[in-house]
Amino acid sequence: MVNSFLDKTCWLLGAASLSAAIVVQAQQIPSIDLELQKSLPITLDADSSEFDRKNDLLKFRGLRITQGALGIQADEAEANQLDFDNSLWVFKGNVVIDSENTRAYGDDAEIVFREHRLRSATLRGAPARFEQERVEEDEITQGRAKVMEYDMDSGIIRMADDAWLSDGANEVSGARITYDLTREYILADADESGQVRMKIIPPERDQP
Repeated sequence: MVNSFLDKTCWLLGAASLSAAIVVQAQQIPSIDLELQKSLPITLDADSSEFDRKNDLLKFRGLRITQGALGIQADEAEANQLDFDNSLWVFKGNVVIDSENTRAYGDDAEIVFREHRLRSATLRGAPARFEQERVEEDEITQGRAKVMEYDMDSGIIRMADDAWLSDGANEVSGARITYDLTREYILADADESGQVRMKIIPPERDQP
């Protein structure tokens, strides 16, 4: 277990030229069937809604949006249009995004819908965070940062500003961390001290 997390990083921390190649490669492998997702109906439930005609904004309270395995909820939300073909949503208060085996949390978020599916989300918080359940290993990867960009097409999460990531046993921290949810690859940039910090916890051994 100690080496599994480090093996998946491919020891690419701080290797800028190799890092770019890995991220581009990862973006070619979507985490979900995009055509299937686009064809699924979108359901919107809210405690209340109103239309701000002056600012041309739709406002919701107690909102939840679902599309297949995808779910988004927040205390409040605003949108410039409701057709989901090309719209920007701003969520505020207890934002939660569910997608397959991953859940992301933030105090607020900007979410982009295009072609009737969620394309990207930028979450902010103190901190914003995510959890990924690794079903085959029955373990959880989790990360946090003040700003988190979640690219749904590529299945990549980019964390910035006091970023931290852990597989439950080992930890990586830095100014920026990029994590590929599909390949379980991690790329990290140095923090203000000029360092990428890794914490490796040895497994517990049975007492003789």
